[in-house]
Amino acid sequence: MSTAPTAGAPLRTLLHLAGWLAVWGLLTAVALSTRSLVPIDETRYAAVAWEMWARGDGLVLHLNGEPYSHKPPLLFWLIELSWAVFGIGDAQARLVTALAAFANLPLLAVLAARLWPQDPGPRRCAPWLLYGGLYYALFGTMLMFDLLMSVCVLLGLTGLAGAWRSGGRRRDWLLYALGLGLGGLTKGPAVLVYLLPPALLAPLWIVEARPDWRRWYRALGLSLLGGFALALAWAVPAAIAGGAEYRAAILWGQTAGRMVQAFAHQRPFWWYLPVLPLILLPWTLWLPLWRALPALKTEAGGSALRFCLACFVPGFLIFSAVSGKQVHYLLPLLPALLLPAARALTLGACDRQPGRLAVALVITPIVGLGVLLALAPSFVDHYRWPDWVGTVSPLWGLAVAGLGLAWAPLLRTRRAGLWLAVLPALLGTLLYAGIARPATAALDGSPVAQAIGRLQAEGVTVAHPGKYHGEFQFPGRLRQPLEVITRGSELEWARAHPQGALIVRHDELDPEQAALAVIVQPYRQRYAALWRAQTLIEHPGLLAKESGESRGSEGEE
Repeated sequence: MSTAPTAGAPLRTLLHLAGWLAVWGLLTAVALSTRSLVPIDETRYAAVAWEMWARGDGLVLHLNGEPYSHKPPLLFWLIELSWAVFGIGDAQARLVTALAAFANLPLLAVLAARLWPQDPGPRRCAPWLLYGGLYYALFGTMLMFDLLMSVCVLLGLTGLAGAWRSGGRRRDWLLYALGLGLGGLTKGPAVLVYLLPPALLAPLWIVEARPDWRRWYRALGLSLLGGFALALAWAVPAAIAGGAEYRAAILWGQTAGRMVQAFAHQRPFWWYLPVLPLILLPWTLWLPLWRALPALKTEAGGSALRFCLACFVPGFLIFSAVSGKQVHYLLPLLPALLLPAARALTLGACDRQPGRLAVALVITPIVGLGVLLALAPSFVDHYRWPDWVGTVSPLWGLAVAGLGLAWAPLLRTRRAGLWLAVLPALLGTLLYAGIARPATAALDGSPVAQAIGRLQAEGVTVAHPGKYHGEFQFPGRLRQPLEVITRGSELEWARAHPQGALIVRHDELDPEQAALAVIVQPYRQRYAALWRAQTLIEHPGLLAKESGESRGSEGEE
């Protein structure tokens, strides 16, 4: 990652953009084509989008026929747009988040240019650091909200940095307001955790060309109002159309109520501390980066570095204080960490050839992973690993190990940082190509979902005992909701609805029993069976094999 400015800077920028596109395109194409939606989150969000599509209602969200208030609509609107352009399918839905993953790269470059306008290094280096993170690359096609939220956060931060550089230019504050509003439409008030602290803490990080603070906070207040207005442009009509319960859920449940609930899931305050180095791999193992970090001392008092700290530290502390922690909540915070790293590589002679130890620290885990994958099928029975492990060809493990060994010489060159940034995407491509399809086959509920659709087309009512997350709605293209009944009341419901059908999860079924079902398939390490109600009435013992796990509850988001 050479960072010295040259006369061919625009050409080099275009080459970097083409490089991002090529690496992203390879991994995205393989990832979208090798797996289906994974329950329960991805299938839930696809179900909400599908019901929006089937109903033709983009205002009030629904899941299994009931109003769905847990998330705002922007991701679902974008899925609708993707389906309208590319056709209906799960790959088209996941393409939305894949495009968001790519959009973050040029946005991060623009933010870096505003923070360090005289140095082209960070704007070229930071996007490679971001997509060169293994977790980010692998997460890039998950149908989740956080990469879209990252787009909104980068828009807002770019506007905030621009407002500092320009002395409060109106269009920069409008960009900040746009980030707030779109973030609110993506994931509700969580956007404030990412965007409000650096704006409020401006006196702590702006040490050069300090603005008129009364004007600064007046502009901030107006931007907050503008962002809220954009989010409320959906929330108010949706609240009116959705009724009192839905209104209370989206106007209260998405704010204070959701924060209160967040403390119900116990994870310790320090939980993110070991997680953060893991999601930054392989950069946490890259010695040249650690050796470059002391160069930041030369600008420790500068506004740009302080800006990054004001973006990361408050958000990290807030998410640490909230007990309901998820790894992907940190994704919109990563740019604030990687921007100083990119600047450090600019200042710290990143073109020096890395030594053997630096290369070994990165390559050894990859080679070890490859060897493990190659040997794993031989130990399935001994260690009681999932059956799909035995179906993976050892050649894929050898390919992973071979990739690591082939990359080792490249990491001894002066372009080592760039080669390392490409490596996670290539590793992810191999993992998706060789492992994703067999690993996720038992997570694809399409056979049962399509059988449900055929029964519903015949006018059969289908019931689901226990909590239902909508995992069959989109794969089956269901037009009717499933009737959710209390766990343990299956036989009672069957007797009251002898012409109906039920979905039951089982720990095991022998072939004779399975032959009585409409369909049985392996599903989430157990079996999902679709039964005619009359069959259960005649063979009530089938319910004795019902999965004990399914009697529990799975947390909602």
